[in-house]
Amino acid sequence: MLNFIAFFRRFRVFLVFLILQIAALSSFFSVMSFPRTKFFNSSTAFTGTMLTWERNIVKYLYLDEANERLQAENVLLEKRIADNFVSIDNNTALIKDTLKRLAFERLPATVINSSYTHANNYFTINAGSDKGIEKKMGVVSSNGIVGIVYDVSENFAIVKSVLTSDINISAFIKKSNAHGLIKYDGGNPRKVKLTGFSNDIEVEIGSEVSARGSGGYFPQGEPIGVVEKLEPIEGKPMWDITVKLSQDMRKLRYVYIIKNIHQMELESLEMKIQQLQ
Repeated sequence: MLNFIAFFRRFRVFLVFLILQIAALSSFFSVMSFPRTKFFNSSTAFTGTMLTWERNIVKYLYLDEANERLQAENVLLEKRIADNFVSIDNNTALIKDTLKRLAFERLPATVINSSYTHANNYFTINAGSDKGIEKKMGVVSSNGIVGIVYDVSENFAIVKSVLTSDINISAFIKKSNAHGLIKYDGGNPRKVKLTGFSNDIEVEIGSEVSARGSGGYFPQGEPIGVVEKLEPIEGKPMWDITVKLSQDMRKLRYVYIIKNIHQMELESLEMKIQQLQ
């Protein structure tokens, strides 16, 4: 008790000042509407900022989970796209599930490691043989073609990126229907070359470039990019065509592995043709 009295005597001036200050501020904010509003507005703004930060942090932490759900939904939607089906009865134009059968399935995966600065680039995905992934399966993003599966383990797979010099994806320009091969020259990771076009074929800047479907890696019409630059090759009757990729490979994260249900049938048939040549 004596200590409390001694403390009060020592700080009595400060304590009286504090009490009077609290009383003055309370009276001020209760009488004056503008300062009171300003005070509560400032408090609300601060609270709102804190809640926004909290929401952004939570959104970031659950971003992968949300994207995985979105990938699963996309797979279900892809199964309804006509390009993923082959017709059972070519004599009818009526589109029903009973008249078509699924030709391509899409298996979702996430990129966990990648490169884009080399002449030959690869990326790793978190899906392997346990999810049905096999070598030579095509890989796409929501924007377009990104590569072909090169090697597979139980839980992971290595994908040969479209930014690889020897990937040889067959492609065509929609406006002309002429076809050639996609080649990467080791330069800009946003651009590839489209080779094999003679300069008597009319090609327009901005034309869409899509997969031809050769080899069964991708459904026909899968996006690759657009024609960005067009020049004649000196001394050759060919076009030098630069294609800007639909997918920025530097930002690749979520992908789908293309499973061609009729791949073995296609390979077996084409192998017979090669033996006759």
